[in-house]
Amino acid sequence: MIIEVQTTQNVTIDYETAGLGQRILAYLIDFAFLVLWVIGCIWILGMISSFGMDSVFAGNLGSIFIFILIFFPVIFYDLLFEILNNGQSLGKMIMKIKVVNIDGTVPSTSSFLIRWLFRLVDFSMTEGFLAVIMVAVTKKSQRLGDLLAGTTVIDLKLNNRNRELHITDLDFHEDYKVSYTDVLDRLSDKDIQTITSIIEDQRMRDSDYFNQRLADRIKAITGYTYDGPDRVFLKKVVSDYNYLAVQE
Repeated sequence: MIIEVQTTQNVTIDYETAGLGQRILAYLIDFAFLVLWVIGCIWILGMISSFGMDSVFAGNLGSIFIFILIFFPVIFYDLLFEILNNGQSLGKMIMKIKVVNIDGTVPSTSSFLIRWLFRLVDFSMTEGFLAVIMVAVTKKSQRLGDLLAGTTVIDLKLNNRNRELHITDLDFHEDYKVSYTDVLDRLSDKDIQTITSIIEDQRMRDSDYFNQRLADRIKAITGYTYDGPDRVFLKKVVSDYNYLAVQE
């Protein structure tokens, strides 16, 4: 399933929804991190106790502090990470996946909250079976929390794979000079394919009208400037994009 995500440069990029295996691995990575956190906290508290300082944590306030230290991060880990880290926990960052709305926009805090609340149903109450089944059978790979929040999880690695498949046969001179160094951030593979199809089409490539319209659109999206022929500008943008993609 394709999810369209609009960048800050008003460029629409197509991403696939993350696979079930990717999401499970991200979950396991997060789980392992939380286990290490709990073990680390217990070890530190044990060290403090061995030095005869356990009285610091005596009484109700001490118990509350220990609870907050150990369990607060465990309980709120996913919610806080996804809100503060643009839809990604540590596991999602490592697997290069992220949470987005089904229309490709950034989820609101309330959407993240709904996803987090229904982890109780998706994972805790059903031992994860409900989440696995829902992601596997729903059209947009959504667990119950995603369906209610209007979110899904996308695979951020897809565009790089598409670029590699699209440009593996390209060859550049060693002294090739890049004019637009951030073109990968401003345009997508889909944009480059559109430009290429127009400048290579026999009916349109010699048309000043089509070249100007397309060049004006690309300049508006990217903020680039060029005083020469529009067709030369378009070819340079394509060349820079492909050259930089090869280097990734």
